[in-house]
Amino acid sequence: MNAPDEAWQGAAHSALAQGDLVSASWLLDAHDAVHSTQPEVVVLFSKVMRMRGRHADASGALGQALERHPENVELLLARARLARDFKDAQQAHGYFARAWKQVKGVATWVPEWIDVMLAIGLRDEALRVARVHAARDRRDAEAWFWLGYVHHLGRNFDAARKAYRRCQRINPHRRPLRSNLGAIYLELHDYAAARVELEQALIDDPSNDLAWSNLSLLLLKEGDPTAARVAAERAIVLGPQLACAWQGYSNALKELQEWDAACQAAARAYQLAPSEPLYLWALGMLQLVQGNYREGWISHEARWQGSRELRDVSLPWRMPRWNGQPVGGRRVLVWSEQGYGDVLQFVRFLPAFAQRIRDAGGEVVYCAFPPLLSLVSRDLGDEVGTIVPSVLSAIPAHDFQIPLGSLPLILGVLLEDLPRYARPYLRPDTQRVSQWQGRWESRDASSRGKTLKVGLVWSGSRTHQRNPYRSVVPRALAQVLAGIEGVTFCSLQMQAPAEELEVFRQAGLDMLDDTHELQSFDETAAYVSSLDLVITVCTSVAHLTGGLGVPGWLLLDVNPHWVWMTERQDSPWYPSLQLYRQSEFGQWAPVLARVARDLRAHVVQVQRGRDLRVTATG
Repeated sequence: MNAPDEAWQGAAHSALAQGDLVSASWLLDAHDAVHSTQPEVVVLFSKVMRMRGRHADASGALGQALERHPENVELLLARARLARDFKDAQQAHGYFARAWKQVKGVATWVPEWIDVMLAIGLRDEALRVARVHAARDRRDAEAWFWLGYVHHLGRNFDAARKAYRRCQRINPHRRPLRSNLGAIYLELHDYAAARVELEQALIDDPSNDLAWSNLSLLLLKEGDPTAARVAAERAIVLGPQLACAWQGYSNALKELQEWDAACQAAARAYQLAPSEPLYLWALGMLQLVQGNYREGWISHEARWQGSRELRDVSLPWRMPRWNGQPVGGRRVLVWSEQGYGDVLQFVRFLPAFAQRIRDAGGEVVYCAFPPLLSLVSRDLGDEVGTIVPSVLSAIPAHDFQIPLGSLPLILGVLLEDLPRYARPYLRPDTQRVSQWQGRWESRDASSRGKTLKVGLVWSGSRTHQRNPYRSVVPRALAQVLAGIEGVTFCSLQMQAPAEELEVFRQAGLDMLDDTHELQSFDETAAYVSSLDLVITVCTSVAHLTGGLGVPGWLLLDVNPHWVWMTERQDSPWYPSLQLYRQSEFGQWAPVLARVARDLRAHVVQVQRGRDLRVTATG
């Protein structure tokens, strides 16, 4: 480049740096840049054309220049950025990759490329590039940040934290470094460390919308939905286009039981980030809890990518999913998914689905979790056909597959259709029921006479993210039930820790524990069927009780599983269940007081020979 060319190009770059697009454009016109074949002039021309919205001119100039200089890095980068502007991330990735092949040293533009790769789902390739980029310049804070970010998205939190810390040592004020560290500690359930990072992030920058959004999540984890709402509102004011802030706002509103507003916030999050399945999944849960099954079942299909519990599940099925294709002479495999409670809830739809496939000339095979096999086979075997355990070696050849939880969508089930599917659809082993009833009679005869038999469950799955909210503290439950006469309590809490059982004993609640004999769901079903009442939190026992038609009282926190809906005391899914709901976040005492009151009232009814059906009052 000669001195005059260097002078006017330098002046044009200076003008752009100062926001003077007019002067830069004048310089380009004055030096006939549109006809230049020099790569550096073409790059400058394309930049100005992009800024003026004249993408066709930029594209034409770059295309001609690349024909002459196909390996010029600056031309390739300019073409990549132009493609990115046009939302063609795949093409942008191609040009960035070509530029990368020409570079052997440090390349400050690599984070742009990583961002493009992440946008099109090339996380493994992005990680490979990010590692090389960081290794080429170990003093580059940006390189370490982006390496940490790729690890973060891949849920490799330990590696992400180490890379972020390297970035922090070089540039401690890099935004959103501390907010991202706070998010990692949230994932690791280290709330104290998360608070340190997020509070410092907001000290450094009180307008950090992402830090406010993550703080909202932290406050919710700490059990303060009112404060979480405040933080989420601030995040939305600062970042109205930040989808995670709207989702955090929705999460707080759910705990405050503001369901309509929560649904609107979730819809906004999904509108802002429609490619992120988490937001569609969250919206679907709200649609279902409000009884909007027409839309909810569609959103429910996002569970495999959006649900925290399911997004890392590897599905072994290779055959195509059945979505209504012709099935004449073909076999459709329906497979169990998620947990036992989910299977017990959805298995009711199998007969209707099997009939639909038979009417179309096909055959259904149901793949059941082994612990549920004998129970579901007894009632559904004749209607469904073939039922096999979910062991790959036992699964017969099939042409299509569909998960059990998708049957309501296929069948078009609406809220008003549920009574058709709500009859007791599980049948226990009658011989085993009789044997357990005989045990109860013997116990009554050897003690204080006939009593009401009540099973208790106070905790769901210990690993479920909402179990701390769903579960009842054993001491609180024991204290309200101890002293109620005419009742024999028994534990249905499988694998209950010894210290929890000791809490009941110390509180004065004598509780039988036969759970060591309940080695299958079939045996548990027989045991439950021998009881007069089951009092349980949201867990598989609730679904088992309802599916058997056994009277049950279900204790629900303010933000229940969607099947229990909102406000109502009955369940359209399980007519034998009565629902006892929290009215305030975390407040179990009023709920337990109602349970104790109703249980005492029912004992009196039984003793007076009245209707033995267990009911609940408001």
